[in-house]
Amino acid sequence: MSYENFEIDNLTYLPEAKAIIAQVPSADMLTDPDSTITLDKYKVVPWGESNNLPAEVLKKIQDSEIVASNLDHNIKMMYGQGVHPFIKSTENGKDKFTPCIDERVLEFYENNDIPGYFLEQCADMATFYNTFPEIILTRDMSAVYSLRHKEATFSRWGEKDRATGEIIRHFYSSKWVDGANVDNTVISDVLMRNNPLGDLQNRIKNRKISTPRFMLQISFPTPGREYYQKPPFWSIFASGSYDFAAMIWNFKKALLKNGLAVRWVIYVSDKYWDLIFNEEKIDRNNPEKVKARKEEEFAKWRTFLSDEKNAGKGLVALKKMVPSGSTAIEEKYIEFVELKNGLKGGEYLEDISEVANTINFSMQVHGSLIGNQPGKAGNSLSGTDKRELFMIKDAMMTPYRDRLIRPLTLVSRFNNFPKDLVWKVVSFEFTTLDNNKTGKQSTTATETPTP
Repeated sequence: MSYENFEIDNLTYLPEAKAIIAQVPSADMLTDPDSTITLDKYKVVPWGESNNLPAEVLKKIQDSEIVASNLDHNIKMMYGQGVHPFIKSTENGKDKFTPCIDERVLEFYENNDIPGYFLEQCADMATFYNTFPEIILTRDMSAVYSLRHKEATFSRWGEKDRATGEIIRHFYSSKWVDGANVDNTVISDVLMRNNPLGDLQNRIKNRKISTPRFMLQISFPTPGREYYQKPPFWSIFASGSYDFAAMIWNFKKALLKNGLAVRWVIYVSDKYWDLIFNEEKIDRNNPEKVKARKEEEFAKWRTFLSDEKNAGKGLVALKKMVPSGSTAIEEKYIEFVELKNGLKGGEYLEDISEVANTINFSMQVHGSLIGNQPGKAGNSLSGTDKRELFMIKDAMMTPYRDRLIRPLTLVSRFNNFPKDLVWKVVSFEFTTLDNNKTGKQSTTATETPTP
């Protein structure tokens, strides 16, 4: 009996691989919730219908080498050589940036591990388009002494205030699925999105502070989203491109595990057993001994054919020449016949290349910048082309960096750091090998407007 390919409730039967593959549509996880959830006296806006969307997205990313590699590339591109403090001046009508040596600034930079903080912010921005920085004030509330990264996966916003339309609370917990409550959730006040510095100064002036800790709202806007943004590359989950890529690899794994598992058929003549039983004096009328001896022989053959250590070794098979008319023919006592499988292992190579291109396009990553893509098609761009692609990609990071630098700008203003202090992301610059044997040029800071 033969079966055609069929699908029933996300189950796909693959007759070539003799396997059933289960694939839950990724688009299901992107559904928005219909209502808020209650946490004691507060209203919390769920992130995804299950209120676990960040964790579900991360699981999808970790299960795909294409998506994971692209995301890692985007994070590192966004980070550049890190964010650093500079003093801005004007010389001959041009802006000049000199590394800041102010002790207060350098102390804040070192005590808060700003490189580590910025890298974590880049990771959440590239993955979720939402970041959750936290500032902590000194006891007398005269300065910000700590700038911290809060994981987007554990962060949720409270419902907007009806009077002001502002998000006023942030909830932080690792128990959203297991049962978050006021005892295992950190609740923080949120500064106004458009004017966080003015909001912070007014709260201190009017003494409207419950705890000297505040959350900032930093995100890359996507149209129609009030609370949690949706990065454009999540379209690979909605469109099915991600699922298609996963099914290809699942098919190939099933093919290797099942479709190619049986490679040999062993034909054994009765005369072979007669020879064995006569030599070892085994009574053919004793079924238990006959069965045991045959199983022993079968086990030897299975071990030999399945053990990778025996690859390339020879196998002895018995045969006898039997007279037939004026000639003689071979009578084989044992014959090993290799099965010919119509599947050669190269199935879906073009599909793999196509889906890799689609995912790369959605994540704005050119395959040449991270290595050859899967499939037959390779990337053979010149060094000049790759350098230009890198520079274009670096320029595209500017709006993300602008958003991520806002908390540092707030700290600079509130702490009365030098007025000409600016925080800037240092970018890599490359030249041609005929100008510099290393191909690397002196690095410069990318201009980032102060919010």
